[in-house]
Amino acid sequence: MIDWIIAQQGILSLALVLLMVCEHFFTNKIGASLAYKLWALIPACLIVNNLPMSLVNIPSNSFARYVVGVKPTLNTVEFETWFTVWAIGVSAITAYVLAHHLKIWASIGKRHAIHTNAYYSSKATTPMLFGFILPKVLIPFSFKSAFSIQQQALVLEHENVHRKHYDHLWNALALVIAIVFWFNPLVWLALKSFRINQELACDHAVLKDKTDNEKLTYAKALVQCAEHGSDALHFTRGLYPTFGEKRTMIKRLNAIKQPMRNNKVLAAGVLSIAAMLTINTALANAPVAETKSEAKINQASPVKRVPPSYPEKAAQQNVEGFVVLSFDITETGATDNVKVVKSVPAGVFDKSAKVALKQWEYKPRIQGGKGVRQTGLLVQLDYQLGASLDTASVEKNASPDVERIIVPPKQSK
Repeated sequence: MIDWIIAQQGILSLALVLLMVCEHFFTNKIGASLAYKLWALIPACLIVNNLPMSLVNIPSNSFARYVVGVKPTLNTVEFETWFTVWAIGVSAITAYVLAHHLKIWASIGKRHAIHTNAYYSSKATTPMLFGFILPKVLIPFSFKSAFSIQQQALVLEHENVHRKHYDHLWNALALVIAIVFWFNPLVWLALKSFRINQELACDHAVLKDKTDNEKLTYAKALVQCAEHGSDALHFTRGLYPTFGEKRTMIKRLNAIKQPMRNNKVLAAGVLSIAAMLTINTALANAPVAETKSEAKINQASPVKRVPPSYPEKAAQQNVEGFVVLSFDITETGATDNVKVVKSVPAGVFDKSAKVALKQWEYKPRIQGGKGVRQTGLLVQLDYQLGASLDTASVEKNASPDVERIIVPPKQSK
C-alpha cells in the first residue's frame, strides 16, 4: 500500500500545483465553468497512473548475479512503520469527518422548511448542501428573517445548482483523495482552491441570465451570509458546500462585479497542458525494453529458493552436469513458463531442475504501483559431486551473465 501511495505523489503533486495556479491566476480569464471542470484532471491522472498492467510483459535481456547460498531477507520494518503512521492519520481524519457528519445529520429537521427540498438545521449557520448520497439543502433558523424573498430564491437556486452539477459526488471524491493522501500539504491547499472554483462555477450558472438588479441582490445575500457565518464549523465547511464561506467571498464578489471574460487562446493552452500531462502519465507507465545495464540495476530479487534434488541414479553413476533454464516472474513474484534451454548431459537433470525452479519466489517488479511480469530470465544449475568440478565446457557453452547455482548431491546419513 505504501509503495502505491508513494508512486502517486509525483503526478498528483504536479497536477495539484497546475490547478492551484490556474485557480489563482487564470480563473477570471478562462471562465469559472472551465476552471472548475479542469479539476477532473486529478482523478484522470490517478486512473491513468494505475492502469492495469497485468497483460504487460517486460523482457529481461540480461541476468542478475547473486552469491550462491545467501538468501536475501526483506526488511519490512520501515514499510510497516510508515503504513502505521499513514493508517493512524487516515483513521483520525475519517473519525473526525464522521463525527461532524453525524452531528449535522442529527440536527436536521424532519419537515421541509419552505415547500422546497430545504431543511432547518441548528448546525447550519449559512445555507449549505449536505450529504454525499442523497444531499439535502440545509438552512439556519434565521433564514427567513435574514434574507428577503428574492434573496431566499437566489440562495436556494445556488444550492440546487450544486445538486445539478453533482457537486456532492465530486466533494465526496475530493474528500477521499484528501484523506488517502493526508500527509501531502498540497492536497489540503488544493482542496481550498477546488472549493473556490466550485463556488464560482455555481455563481456563474445562477447569474448568467440574471439582471444587474438581481446580481446586486445576490451579492448582498453573500455579504449577509459572511456576516452570519460562524467559525465553529470552519473545517466542516471545507468538506461540505456552504453558501457564505468567508475566505472565498472576495473572489465571488469580484466575479459578480467584474464579469469573467473567456480567453479562448488561454483556455486552449490550459487544456493542452492538461492533456499533455495525462498523456505523459500514460506514456511514463508504458513498459520499455531494458538494456543490459538497466537490467543489472533492476535485478530480480529472490525471496525463496527450493534447492533441487540430485537424481539418485546420476549420483550413483558419478554423473555431473548442468541445466540452463529460462523462466518468467509473474506480477506476484512466482515463477512461470519454465523451460529447459540447454542441459548436459541431455535429459538427466531436467526434471529435477524444473521441479525446483517452479517453487522459487521473487520480489515482483513494481512499475507505476503495479506488479509487472518479467520475461526471459535465465538461471544455470550446476550439478556437482566433487569439490572441484571441471566446468570448462560449462563456461564455454553457457552465457557468462547467467546466474549459476551449485547443486551438491544429497548427503547420505
